[in-house]
Amino acid sequence: MNIKSVSSVVYGGMVLLLSLAVLSAGCTSPVAPAAPVTAAPTTVSITAAPVQATAVPMITANLPYGISLAYPGDWERQDVLTTGVRDYGQDTVNIANFFSPNMIPGDTRSYDSLSIDIDRNVAVDFDTYFNQATLAVGKTYGTQMEAHSYTIKIGGYDSYELDFQTKDVKGTYIFTRVGGSIYIFAFKGPNKPLVVTSLSDEIVDIYKSIQLNPATTPVPKQR
Repeated sequence: MNIKSVSSVVYGGMVLLLSLAVLSAGCTSPVAPAAPVTAAPTTVSITAAPVQATAVPMITANLPYGISLAYPGDWERQDVLTTGVRDYGQDTVNIANFFSPNMIPGDTRSYDSLSIDIDRNVAVDFDTYFNQATLAVGKTYGTQMEAHSYTIKIGGYDSYELDFQTKDVKGTYIFTRVGGSIYIFAFKGPNKPLVVTSLSDEIVDIYKSIQLNPATTPVPKQR
């Protein structure tokens, strides 16, 4: 065999080996992994049930001088029975006082109040008494007071309502005459929007519940 023939054989063998190597590499190349299948996210809508406001139960108070009324159970009751001159200018018996919780967190003066008084053996007529009381309230709280009066019924008796307000105070006073006595229901609170709203709502509920059953002196029968 000559050198040229050997070179051809060697060259051919090398080409064959290279071809086999290429084919082998192609057969053993790793296959790219398939992209993972991701499930579409599920959105769950949760609607919270509305919170029901808990109504404050009303408590019935049976007071001296034949007075009964219902007041909110979260109010504080104070029994008094002391005599003194009130801000409407009359010397009366303060029967009881009631105080609401603070309406504004952190504000210890943001409460409403109700005082119940009685003026016994009143000599003047009801209109004169009310007019005098209105003037006294104006004097107590300043000349800038705005006052409005109305005629209403309390426990079946004719009554006068005096609504007034200043920069700092807002109130509703109700005067009710029964025989020779006058009952005074004085609602009052600071003139702040939140407190005023609560005062307006509570006044109606309380004064509608008022019952008056004053003691009567029996009249001896005539023979």
